[in-house]
Amino acid sequence: MYSIFTSMKVFSDPWVGHPGLNRLGMHRKRLKAAQAISRFRRAQTVHRYDRDEQHLLDQGFVAIENFLPADEFDALRAECHASVDAAKAITPLPAKPEVWGFGDSDRHDWGFDRFDGSTLNRFIRPGPLAAAFPRNRRFKRLARIVTGKTMAARRNWIYQTVNGDDTEIPDQQREFHRDTFFNCMKYWFFIDPVREEDGPFVYVPGSHKLTPERIAWEEKKAEAAVEARLQQNRRGMTGSFRIEREELAALGLPPPQSYPVPGNTLVVANVFGFHRRGDAVPGTDRLSLYGNHRPQPFIPLGS
Repeated sequence: MYSIFTSMKVFSDPWVGHPGLNRLGMHRKRLKAAQAISRFRRAQTVHRYDRDEQHLLDQGFVAIENFLPADEFDALRAECHASVDAAKAITPLPAKPEVWGFGDSDRHDWGFDRFDGSTLNRFIRPGPLAAAFPRNRRFKRLARIVTGKTMAARRNWIYQTVNGDDTEIPDQQREFHRDTFFNCMKYWFFIDPVREEDGPFVYVPGSHKLTPERIAWEEKKAEAAVEARLQQNRRGMTGSFRIEREELAALGLPPPQSYPVPGNTLVVANVFGFHRRGDAVPGTDRLSLYGNHRPQPFIPLGS
């Protein structure tokens, strides 16, 4: 039973996917408790908000252009490109996978490759400048606004995304989804410009809010995931719930927004909100620093 008091989200877990507990409203109670604790932690750590911080709090995401001074960015960009070139010299970009869904990690001394459908994710260990990025004071405040806790610097990568052909092997990250049942953060600090054809980040503004409509939707998804567990349907047991674009309006949500951005732009998102990887031309790529900040949801102390 310990797992229901952790970040465990998948309904293959015997307690998270327990039919009786879910009939008693366990999923709804986990949602509400996690939101309340996140607010409590935020109140401990951030007391005033600038315009960008308020936008992140209200809309669930923010895109901040010219985040670093030009000289700092130029040095960081050169370091990141050198790291990408070094990794490619050791391990050329792999061919497309033969299986659908999320692939296994192929690990190397420089980091690892992993496919999402036909899309290649190359995660490269950061150099000194890239490794220092999460210690940026302004960045740390944004992490606290989403979760009430600072992000561990070790969860930071140089991230190259190479878009594949979704008509051959679909990329499930291009489906609208939320990552888990509580407030958590992903960020992309874009090293190079991102065009529409490169598959920019897409987010549904305000979809991180736990409204009555959202709670009802979550409970229906949880019921379906419990049933999938009983039927041994592994994909249906996922805790990363998917949503169709046509369903958004019924939850009182606005249309999704796409974010092509110039280099030196920081995008931070609360990925309890609905988001996806944008449609892209096969063979295009994106380069960013990237991190995933998912602290335990039921620990009340902020940091």
